[in-house]
Amino acid sequence: MLAAASSLGAQEHRFGPLPVAEAWLGSGSGFLSLPIEAPASGGPGTGRWQVTASLGLSSFWLRSPSVSEVIEARRYRGAVTAEELDGIAPWPGFEGIYFADMEVHRLTLDARRRLGRRLELGLKASVVNADGGFVDPLIEGFHDFFGFRQSGRPQSLENGYALYFRRDGPGGYGEQLRFVRFEQAGLGLGETIVSLKSGLGPESATWRQAIQVQLKLPTADEDRFQGTGSVDAAIQYLVSRPWRRWTLHGNAGVTRLGSHGLLTLAPQNIITVAIAGERPVGPGSSIVLQLRHQQSPFRQLNLSILGVTATLIDIGWTRSLKPSRSGLDRSAYFSLSNNTAKYGSAVDISLHTGIRFRRN
Repeated sequence: MLAAASSLGAQEHRFGPLPVAEAWLGSGSGFLSLPIEAPASGGPGTGRWQVTASLGLSSFWLRSPSVSEVIEARRYRGAVTAEELDGIAPWPGFEGIYFADMEVHRLTLDARRRLGRRLELGLKASVVNADGGFVDPLIEGFHDFFGFRQSGRPQSLENGYALYFRRDGPGGYGEQLRFVRFEQAGLGLGETIVSLKSGLGPESATWRQAIQVQLKLPTADEDRFQGTGSVDAAIQYLVSRPWRRWTLHGNAGVTRLGSHGLLTLAPQNIITVAIAGERPVGPGSSIVLQLRHQQSPFRQLNLSILGVTATLIDIGWTRSLKPSRSGLDRSAYFSLSNNTAKYGSAVDISLHTGIRFRRN
């Protein structure tokens, strides 16, 4: 899906230029995700390139209430099968059921170039691997340590892969739906995104504004759930300003999603809103906190809480590195994203790390 993202002009503080926080801070809502970069300062200078290489890991553990009841009632650990899910009656009424257990690894290359004083052109491409992954034992151990509910994880296959969506009667677009995939998707090309960003209003040392337009090309495989298989577009307003030792950022936008034949999704608009703050914590380092609120692309399907609006919190850390021998400025980041409520509606947990190069 489209990244609804930003990059605004550089701010200064007593530690020098604010470290770049323009990292991927989340993978959004569900499999038709909307990755959102933190609206942050530190765009490339006029006529200069900026390149970011990043690696992301997202773990999904999604299920409707009727599926949770069946899994948690088990007295053994094993794979959840399509036959078992077919035997579950929808609850309540015509509401469909769903189950998803998977891990997505994404290697992304993001290149941007400033054109003139206020325009920035961007190109982002990724390689995606979708399989059972390896973090389930870590998540279960974390839940045990803090006394959190496991929600059926110990009764299902560890590091398993499953996608199951079913709606038997009226109540959603297309009415009938049955999508099942238990074969791991594996490695494939992800989405390709072209973007154009322009500054708005008078240039100021405090308030900075921009508008960004993005176009997502259908380079990913829809059947393997590595992308939507449709042409999508987004427009977003971005704003940033300093406040005490913080730099505050905000964005709001609309993404136009194309249809998804396998899930009987019609074209639709998705609204996203995010607020973020970045604060230096030492020479060359900063922390980033972000809260995101976004509509679910599954709300047409009447599949329980999978269609509710998701709220996610992101925590990031950035660090400026020593310039390379060739004169490139370098910075690194790490971030963690978590769903704050409605745990059956969005990504369970996401981890992202990357390094950025900028030519002075």
